[in-house]
Amino acid sequence: MSLTRKVAFNTIIQIVGKVVTTGISLVLIAALTRYLGVAGFGQYTTAFAYVAFFAVFADFGFFWIFVREIANPKTDVSYAASNILTLRTFLGVIIYGLAFLVSFLIPQYADLRWGIGITALASLFLALNSTYVGVFQNKLKMERAALTDIIGRVIILILTLYFIKLNLGLNAVLWAYTLGNIVNLAASYYLGREFVHFKPSFDFEYWKKIFLQALPMGIVLILNMIYFKIDTLMLSLMKGPIDVGIYGPPYKVLEILLFVPSIFMGNVFPILTRYIHTKDSRVYPAFQKSFEFMVLLAFPVVLGVIFTASDIIRIVAGKEFTIAQTIAPIFNLPATSVLTLQILIIAVGISFFSHLFGYFVIALGKQSKMVLPNIILVIVNVGLNLLIIPKFSYIGAAITTVITEILVAFFSWWVVRQIFEIKLRLAIFWKAGLAGVVFGVSMYLLEGQFNFIVNTIIASIIYLSVLWFLGGINKQMFIDVLRPQKEKEGLE
Repeated sequence: MSLTRKVAFNTIIQIVGKVVTTGISLVLIAALTRYLGVAGFGQYTTAFAYVAFFAVFADFGFFWIFVREIANPKTDVSYAASNILTLRTFLGVIIYGLAFLVSFLIPQYADLRWGIGITALASLFLALNSTYVGVFQNKLKMERAALTDIIGRVIILILTLYFIKLNLGLNAVLWAYTLGNIVNLAASYYLGREFVHFKPSFDFEYWKKIFLQALPMGIVLILNMIYFKIDTLMLSLMKGPIDVGIYGPPYKVLEILLFVPSIFMGNVFPILTRYIHTKDSRVYPAFQKSFEFMVLLAFPVVLGVIFTASDIIRIVAGKEFTIAQTIAPIFNLPATSVLTLQILIIAVGISFFSHLFGYFVIALGKQSKMVLPNIILVIVNVGLNLLIIPKFSYIGAAITTVITEILVAFFSWWVVRQIFEIKLRLAIFWKAGLAGVVFGVSMYLLEGQFNFIVNTIIASIIYLSVLWFLGGINKQMFIDVLRPQKEKEGLE
C-alpha cells in the first residue's frame, strides 16, 4: 500500500472512530447537562479543566518526542516505549496526586475536591494509554487506537447512564470515566503486543535524554494549556458554576471539533518527520497538500456551526442552555451558549492552521523556538481574561480565545518561515470559502426539513459538488488516494 493510501486510510479510520466517539460524547453531554443542570455541569467542567492543568505536566511533551523518536528506523520501539511508559507512570502518580492535594487549598472547590481526585485518577490512565496510541500512529495502525477508544467510551457511557438512573451524583459519573479509561488502556496493551513487548524499564540515562528533548516541548505545552484552559478556571473563580455551565457545552463542542485537525496532522506527522530526517524532497508537496486539506475542512466546519449553533446547543445540552444567561445581550444578541459557540467556532477554524504549523515545528525539532511566543500568548490571554471576564463573563472568555488562537497561528507560521523555506499556494482559499458559504446556507435552509445528521450529509454533498465545480477538488486527488502505486513508499 502506498504511503498516500496509508495516510488516507488511517485518517479515514480515525475520522470514523471519532464520529463514533463524538456521538458517544454528545450523548454523554446531553445526559449530563440534563441531569446536572447548568450549575452542576459547571462543576463537572471545572473538575476536568482543573485536572487538565496538571495533566500537561504529566505529559510534558513525551508523547510527541516518543513519536518522533520511533520515527527513526534505528530505534528499538519496545525499549523506547517501555522506558517512556515507566517514566510517565512514575511522574503521573506524583503529579496527579499533587493535583488532588492542591485542590484542598482552594476554597471555591470545597464541594469538588473528591471529584477532582477521581478525575485525576481517570486522567492518569488516559495519559498512559497515549504511549500506545503513539505506537499505533507510527505503525499507521490507527484502527486499533480507534477501536480501544470506542471500547473505553462505550464503558463510560453505559456506566454513566446507569449511575444517573440510580441518581448517584457527580462523583459516580466521574468514576465511570476512571473505569472506562482503565479498560481503554488494557485493550491498547493487548492490541499493542505485536509492536511493543512492555516491561518496567529504568534506564535513567535514557530518561534524562528524553526529558531534555521534551523540555522545550513541555514548556510550550504547559504555556499552551494555560492559555487554552485558564478561561474556564478564571470563570469558576471569578463568576461561579452557572457561568461555567453556560460556557461548558460550547467549549465541549470546540474540544470535539479540534480533534479534526489533530487526527489528520497526527497521521501526517510521522511522514513529515521521516521526510525531514531523510531530506526527502516530498516534504514540500506533503506540506502543501496538508495545508489545502486543512482549508477544505475549516470552512464548512466554521460556517456550518455558525448557521446551526442554536440547533447544536439544543441537541447537545438541552433547551435550558439556549436561554440561560447571566449577562446582558451583546449587540442585541442573547448572551447564551448559542452566541458563545458562534464565537468559539471562529477559534476552531483558525486552529486548523495553527495545528498545521505547530506540528511542523515539532517535526523540525525546533519546538524550543515556540517558548517565547507562548510566554507572550499566556500574558495576552490571562491579561485579556482579567479585563474582560468581570463584565462580559463567558462571552469575554470566548472572544479572548479567538484573539489568542489568531496569535497562535501567526507565531507558529512565523517560526516555520524562519526555519523552512516554503511558499504556500493560496488559490484553495477562495474556492473553499465560497463552497463553505453555500454549505452554511444549505444547513440553515435545511433546518427543520430532516434531522441534523441527514441535513449535514446533504449539505456536505452540496459542498463537495460546488468544490468540484470550482476546481477545489478534482479527479486526480481521488486517484492519488485510491490507486495503488507500483513503488512501495511504506514506513517499515
